[in-house]
Amino acid sequence: MSATLESFLARVYVDQDYRESFLRDPRSEAVKAGLSPAEVQAVMQIDQVGLELFAASLQKKRQKRCAKTDALKQQ
Repeated sequence: MSATLESFLARVYVDQDYRESFLRDPRSEAVKAGLSPAEVQAVMQIDQVGLELFAASLQKKRQKRCAKTDALKQQ
């Protein structure tokens, strides 16, 4: 997996606005991100429901981590 693809996927997973843009037009966003033709084809096959579930899971983990950090700061 190329660094460009990894960076693209990370942004899709954590940036809700970017993810929404990707879901509206996956090919365009992938091309704009500089993915290779093969990578563009691969990301167009992403399970959109699975993508949303994974992104939600990451968000919950970030919220828990922030809550723990805040609690430690208050001690």
